[in-house]
Amino acid sequence: MISGLMRGGLWLLQLFPPSVAWLLAGGISRLFYWSGGKVARITRLNLQVCYPRLDERQLRTLCLASLRHMALLAFEFAQLAYWHEDKLLGQIKQVQGRDLLDQAFADERGVLLLVPHFGNWEILCAFLGKHYTLAALYAPPKLAALEPVIVDARERYQAQMFPIDTGGIRSLIRLLKQGQLVAILPDQVPDQNAGTYAEFFGQPALTMNLTHRLISRNSPTVLMGSVQRQRDQHGYHYVVRFEQGPEAAADEAAADEAATLRGINQAIEGIVARAPEQYQWEYKRFKRPPGGKQASIYRRQ
Repeated sequence: MISGLMRGGLWLLQLFPPSVAWLLAGGISRLFYWSGGKVARITRLNLQVCYPRLDERQLRTLCLASLRHMALLAFEFAQLAYWHEDKLLGQIKQVQGRDLLDQAFADERGVLLLVPHFGNWEILCAFLGKHYTLAALYAPPKLAALEPVIVDARERYQAQMFPIDTGGIRSLIRLLKQGQLVAILPDQVPDQNAGTYAEFFGQPALTMNLTHRLISRNSPTVLMGSVQRQRDQHGYHYVVRFEQGPEAAADEAAADEAATLRGINQAIEGIVARAPEQYQWEYKRFKRPPGGKQASIYRRQ
């Protein structure tokens, strides 16, 4: 029943064009912010920690903008689930660094594409699935009934989705060895035993060491991928970018894990700097502080 309700809700959301979705998302952001709910509180806390020099007015403006972009993700996921491929991909008006990806894919060494929670990262499933052989990891939702809805939407465009577990990781290692394209969201918070602390916006953040494992075992080409929204007369469109991964990650198996993870976090910071409001600050990126010696910033005082 829950799965059916979600599919119905997504079908309704996909009816709204980007211009209307932008306006509705603005109203939703103000509702979230002024109600003082959990999502707004987490967003504000993350921004305070990562941008400590913002004054109150700047903090409020950036928080509202971030909540608006978060709300847009619901409309965009509905589009991923129901829009025709040509209509969906027609929103991509520019692709930068495509030659880097094409060359890496042609080398048949395997491509590890690191895609942070920035802009509409979901649309990369459609773009990459159409042009390449794509495999990606996903974190199963807490509500199991929602998993088939999420996986079905992402696999509509021939992408192979694997859960973040032992079997999924083995599948990714195998596909990289076969020279395939593998995408990972490197800023997901891992379990304590599956991560290493690396600085992120000046804060120690538990960062998944899976990326280093894949690099050291397979020596793939490492690239960064992102999708940024750009406002236009129709609401907004997308700019897709592919860029070289951090130097530490390119140093093949000799790369030090700490250096690799710090380099990846720095690369994410560079992407976020282009449009800080489009990063998913609603996510508890610092929820597992080091050593257990300090309380999580998200715990109510």
